[in-house]
Amino acid sequence: MKNTLDFDKFLETLKTTNRHLDFYVDWEKCLKNRDDIAISLNHLNFLLGKDENVMQECIAKLFDEFPKAFNVLGILIATRDNKENILDSNHNLCELQGYFVNPTQIYNFIVETGLLKIFSDRKIKDLNDFVFGIEVGLDTNARKNRSGKVMESYLSQIFQKAGLNFQEQVDTKNFSDIYQAFGEDIKRFDFVIYANRTYFLECNFYSSGGSKLNETARSYQELALKFDKLENKEFVWITDGKGWLDAKNKLQEAYKSIRIYNLSNLNEFIKEICND
Repeated sequence: MKNTLDFDKFLETLKTTNRHLDFYVDWEKCLKNRDDIAISLNHLNFLLGKDENVMQECIAKLFDEFPKAFNVLGILIATRDNKENILDSNHNLCELQGYFVNPTQIYNFIVETGLLKIFSDRKIKDLNDFVFGIEVGLDTNARKNRSGKVMESYLSQIFQKAGLNFQEQVDTKNFSDIYQAFGEDIKRFDFVIYANRTYFLECNFYSSGGSKLNETARSYQELALKFDKLENKEFVWITDGKGWLDAKNKLQEAYKSIRIYNLSNLNEFIKEICND
């Protein structure tokens, strides 16, 4: 038995969230993304407030002087991929960037996306502010990745405070015996803690359920089996979050063969290492 804590008790102590208010928006990234295209946006500001009946003429004038400015139009409809496949007004497959090659196609893009009214109604004064809002919205897609980063940062602080000897983001190729056991399957562990034994840690936090949880549990079970054959090295999984309540059967199966801790009983693991 890998774990001394009863599995039902483990589930009871899972935390609802690991988020603070600074989790929700990466302001620095949003500002950088906006600033990277600010010159183009400033040129496109020329089109704001123009009447619909002169918009095509204004596009042609701007295109003659600053054609590259139109390459950023995709972000105005919240996409960064100019090679994204779409259907045009005739249901023909084309790439988004095909709309940015000449004034006629640019005008078609502005009409078909509904931007014509947005540009003409004079409610938007500066595309820089408009794009900054879009960037904040797009940044919500990164929250799942940030949840894991928040967990790693929190654990790093705990390990430092406990005076543990550890490294972050360590490749298996740094250990000859593990490299042999894993072969070409190079893996990077979130943490490696050095004591009388060497502990290889993966950590994550799941506020909500989904198929990824089952896949994670399965892959870590396979990982733990490889460590069973290695001397003085052990795999440890630190995970938390109420999302596991939707995948508790798979987690319970993993609980039988992997040392698993959550944030509530993590101190037991740290005490063991300090006394090692």
